[in-house]
Amino acid sequence: MANLASFARHLLPHPSRTSGGRELPRWWVELLLVGLLYAVYETTRGLQRSWTATADRNGRSIQRWEEAVHLAPEQSLNEVLHDLPVLAVLAAYFYATLHFILTPAVLIWLYRVHPGHYRRARTWLAAVTLSALIGFWRFPATPPRLLPHTGIHDTVADVEQRGWWSGQTSAPHGLGGLVNEYAAMPSLHVGWAVWSGWLLFRHARRKSLRAFGLAYPVLTEAVYSSV
Repeated sequence: MANLASFARHLLPHPSRTSGGRELPRWWVELLLVGLLYAVYETTRGLQRSWTATADRNGRSIQRWEEAVHLAPEQSLNEVLHDLPVLAVLAAYFYATLHFILTPAVLIWLYRVHPGHYRRARTWLAAVTLSALIGFWRFPATPPRLLPHTGIHDTVADVEQRGWWSGQTSAPHGLGGLVNEYAAMPSLHVGWAVWSGWLLFRHARRKSLRAFGLAYPVLTEAVYSSV
């Protein structure tokens, strides 16, 4: 807890810091970039509203390919969560919460504590996000938990009464329409986890945070494969 508190104390931006002899981007420029990415997200999501059949077909194709090359752990991991409700609740909270908190926290931490690495990290995050959004538009795919007749339990929906999300999405009740449920491939959240984990491992001074940086992408992949 002390390590996390120390990490949190560095989250507030410090506009006077510089990056490699250059001033850091102004906060409103960064907000403008976020707004631009969100506009692209909304555009791609709006284009997919009538593509349920295509997304289901693509989701099943991915499943068949995973089974053919023996890379389909979803069923076994999902059964473990189904048999252990406490673990299912923890996984659902991880799934619905952590990427919203940790990704911006790492970005602000870099801005505040490691300004020399901020611009490149921010640019990589924006590029990864934009690439994934284009992928969702060109290849919508329904995640296994929402595909009918797969034998996979929808863990998020099964434990919704113990969380703040709705049964259909990981968004809060009433905000499910803001989520693109056909954005399963590539997993943007796993990409964010790899980005966050690498930066923590590379730049954190405390060994515990560096260890968490290594573990976080692995945990994210395990959770997203099981829920």
